[in-house]
Parts: sequence; C-alpha cells; structure tokens
Amino acid sequence: VDGSLEESWNGYVNDDDRALLKVIKFASPTSAGAECIDPDCSWVEQWVHRAGPRKQIYFEPQCVKAGIVTCGRLCPGLNDVIRQIVLTLEKYGVKNIVGIQHGFRGFFEDHLAEVPLNRHVVQNINLAGGSFLGVSRGGASISDIVDSIQARRLDMLFVLGGNGTHAGADAIHGECRKRKLKVSIIGVPKTIDNDILLMDKTFGFDTAVEAAQRAINSAYIEAHSAFHGIGLVKLMGRSSGFITMHASLSSGQVDICLIPEVPFTLDGPNGVLRHLEHLIETKGFALMCVAEGAGQEYLQKSNATDASGNMVLSDIGVHLQQKVGPYH
Repeated sequence: VDGSLEESWNGYVNDDDRALLKVIKFASPTSAGAECIDPDCSWVEQWVHRAGPRKQIYFEPQCVKAGIVTCGRLCPGLNDVIRQIVLTLEKYGVKNIVGIQHGFRGFFEDHLAEVPLNRHVVQNINLAGGSFLGVSRGGASISDIVDSIQARRLDMLFVLGGNGTHAGADAIHGECRKRKLKVSIIGVPKTIDNDILLMDKTFGFDTAVEAAQRAINSAYIEAHSAFHGIGLVKLMGRSSGFITMHASLSSGQVDICLIPEVPFTLDGPNGVLRHLEHLIETKGFALMCVAEGAGQEYLQKSNATDASGNMVLSDIGVHLQQKVGPYH
C-alpha cells in the first residue's frame, strides 16, 4: 500500500500486539478441565505474539527465492496449503517460488528438479488429492540439505510436515544460524490429529473426522445387528484423541471412547470391561472407539522407531479385541 492510503489502511498487525493464551480463571483444581500451578489455582497471565501481516518485513520480495517442501505421509489439504503459500507470496511481490520434490530427498536426489511455482501452476491443485510436490520420509544429513539450500540460493523455505519433519526443520534452522546464513525456515504443521497448541484446527482434521465417522457407522451397524455384538474402531492419534473424541461425539453412537489424554482402567469393578459387560446386558450390543495411542501402559513397549524417528506403538486394537472376546 503506497501514498496517502498507507496511513489509513489497517490491515497490518502491530509488533506489540499480544493475545491472551488462557481466558479461564479456575477456582479449584477439581473444576472440570482445570489447569492449576498450585492448590489455590493462582491466576497467571500468559501472553503470546499475535500473528498476521507486518508493515515492516526483512526481505525485499522481488529479490527473494522461496522454496516449498512437503514431507512425511500424505494429509488432506496439502495442496490447498501449497496453493495458498504461493498466492500469498505473490501478493507480497515474490516472483521466484519453487517446489522441492518428494520431501527432503529433493535436496540431494539429482533427478528431482525444482518445480517452478506461480499462480497459474497452482490455481487448481486444491481440487486434487495427495501432494502436488510429492512426499517422502527421512532424507539426507542436515549438513547436505543446508549445502543444497545454499547452492539453490534459497532465502526462505516453507516446510510442511509432522513431528519428525519439524525436528528436521529445526535442525536445518540451527545449521543455517551456525553458518550465519540469512535463510528463513518456516514450519507449517501437518497433522490431522489437531494436536498443535494455539491452533484452533489443523488442516486435514475435518476430513479425518469425516472418514472416521464412516468407519464408526459401519461398526455400529455390525454391532447392532449381531447378537451381543461389539464394535471396535481404532483411529489415528498417537498422543492426542481429538479425532477419536470428535468422531465419537459427532456420531452419537459410541458407548466407550478411549483417548491417550485420559487414563483408564480395563479390569475391576469400575473398569472399561465391567462397563462393557453392563452395556451388553442392558443394550444387547456396544460400540467402542479408541485412539491408537491410548492404553499403551497395558502393552509391551517396543524400542523400534519409524522412518521419522517416532516410536512404533503397540497395537491397542488387537489387545482390546482379545479382551472383549468373552463378552460377546
């Protein structure tokens, strides 16, 4: 915005703007959802920087070369995010935008060339699934990736990925600082689990819940139709149960919902299995929905890790299937 309009336009966010992180003052630690630092639930204000467009930016847009890379597994909405990054960069005046193919591998595989990106290239990619740039897990050493960033003369890199990818992005940022490179590494969290603090909803979450509901509905029909039928649905959620909880609540058909955030007891008079028995006796059937990370304390731990460095979880679904067998 230039000239006299600049003073009257209020589209920028002031650098001193803050947002209050928590808005509820709990009176007691026993209050539902209470998060207290002491028995008196003392009120502590926590403020965070407000996100949004700034009037002053570091780079000269017309001189910038920006890169976008998608890593890890596929997630609904990846192409929407790629498209929006490109469109927003162009609004700022950035002309040189490239895509790195197939995750971090694109930095060291010679046959994976950069993909020039602009408004015309990405205009309709949001109508297709998957990732326009391709994905992969793992990759080269951090030093090799930063060597490639230098060779490509990238000024900023947008990294779309999950836990492992962001650990890599943080390491790339650290190596860039070590070399005193003026390169911005921007992490865009890719998680259908919706488990990112300060974000109302992560991209792909709604689609995951919708797909989960279809599985729940199918399990409900099976359980309701069978004599003493028990439906068991295991959903994604390593350390958070947002998909499981939202899908269960939305369906209105789930009797037992198990998530990692809430410990539960399987056996005993107040255990899950006793409640399951009660449901079979009173309703004639039951439907259970469990997040993959729930109840790991009941399973044998594995020291194995996947390609992104995440610990491989034991299968709570198989364990529950064996446990509920005698009740139907």
